Amino acid sequence: MEVFEVATNPVVKPPSGDSRKTGSRCVSASRRAAALLGRADALLSQSVGAGAPADRFHSAYLAALRGAGAALAAAEVASSGARRTRTRNAWVLMADAAPDLADWADYFAGHSATRAAIEAGTSRILTDREADEFFVEVGRFLHAVEDRIGHGTGLGLRAS
Repeated sequence: MEVFEVATNPVVKPPSGDSRKTGSRCVSASRRAAALLGRADALLSQSVGAGAPADRFHSAYLAALRGAGAALAAAEVASSGARRTRTRNAWVLMADAAPDLADWADYFAGHSATRAAIEAGTSRILTDREADEFFVEVGRFLHAVEDRIGHGTGLGLRAS
């Protein structure tokens, strides 16, 4: 049986500069980024109420994916006209589009197998502590995305 580990405290560099631009396409991407970040907050809040650690982990992982989507939407603003890659892996795309979030991309990519195992119903039992630590890291990541894109959702439910 494969053992999955939940790593903690990834080294993440603070975002540098402001990637927002003006124009209708940029406003649309900015709204999309804010909406995705809001959905990420909602999913992270939902994970708190999940009873089983695997369910909490799964909801928090989905929140992280929405956060990656927000970062990608914001990066679209910064690099309008950039060529799209063929991969659909959110973590690979985010690392390419937002290099300052590459450490987070690596951290979450390292948890993709755990998510897949949970979805397949073959996961090892996650402890409360592992699920809680992952929740905290997702909260930190969403704060980093929020700082990067310059949008507050006003929910204030993320862990710090």
